Amino acid sequence: MIAKLTVTRLHCLGVLLLSTSYLIKSTAAFSLIGNHLHHRSATARGLHLISRFASFSSSTSADDDQLKANIQFRPATLEDMDACYAIESASYPVDEAASREALEYRRAQATHYFRVATLATSTDEDKIPAVIGFCCGTRCQEFTEEAMSTSHASDGKLLAIHSVVVDKKYRRQGIATVMLKEYMESISSSMDADDGLESTVLLAKSHLLAFYVNCGFTVLRPSPIVHGSELWYELERKRLLPAQTIPKDDEQWFVKTETFCKPFPQVKPHLEAHKEWVAELRHVQGQCITSGYRVDAEGKPGGGGLMFFAANSYDEAMELVLQDPLVTNGCVDWQLNGWIGQVGDVQLR
Repeated sequence: MIAKLTVTRLHCLGVLLLSTSYLIKSTAAFSLIGNHLHHRSATARGLHLISRFASFSSSTSADDDQLKANIQFRPATLEDMDACYAIESASYPVDEAASREALEYRRAQATHYFRVATLATSTDEDKIPAVIGFCCGTRCQEFTEEAMSTSHASDGKLLAIHSVVVDKKYRRQGIATVMLKEYMESISSSMDADDGLESTVLLAKSHLLAFYVNCGFTVLRPSPIVHGSELWYELERKRLLPAQTIPKDDEQWFVKTETFCKPFPQVKPHLEAHKEWVAELRHVQGQCITSGYRVDAEGKPGGGGLMFFAANSYDEAMELVLQDPLVTNGCVDWQLNGWIGQVGDVQLR
């Protein structure tokens, strides 16, 4: 899970020339970096807990877009291991590349978390598309060096990414970004909500943080895992659950109405916190909830806010409302009511 990546070293300026919106998104990552803006690959205790990324920058040419459109993703098979190992061993020094045995173990024991990117390189319909990259990981209970060094725990609450690697011929074309995002989406869409997986984690060096932030990861802290003279950072991407659209069998609808009781400039930061809180409830905790505001005939706000959600009881609903940043910071006058449909029903989207 240490991010050992085959990337051309980047000068600090290359990171700073990101778009304004991207910089805002990445602020938390860059605030941790300090002066560590170079990279050397590493392994931990001889086991290659490595998250590898084959190209930081991506091209926007039509040819590259066509190339990415022709790439297909699927679970790795035993027959893919020759190609995966060839990409691995060609990309890293002997003392850093994962062994063939390590790759085969991950595929056999954590098959669901080993996916390859393939590309048809010939017009011959009988030719099997070539493997041009892969992502793999294993599950564990704790984000520690010891836990990461043990075998795959199928019920682990964390998915630890080991490799994100692209064949040298196809680097710097945005393929690693597409591949990692597909990997995360595939895992999320194919798992039950009660599977027990909470987060995806990895370790990375400073100049690769922007890549992972762009793929949805959050930088947590400098890692306590020590290897060599450079600093590693822990990153996490919380599992996003499909939003629940209707109450469960033992739940009912509740609605909170509210109006601001403070000037908007005072309310605004807490309103942003409210939005993040609702998003966390929807996509991390799987809560059936939506929030918005009422407008007049011209679409102008001013009618107050409305939060519609499901809960087991009035007491449970009240407990939830009292956690709302708008309520805890005294920004709104509010009221909580249950809602019982008489004609038709409500379904969120």
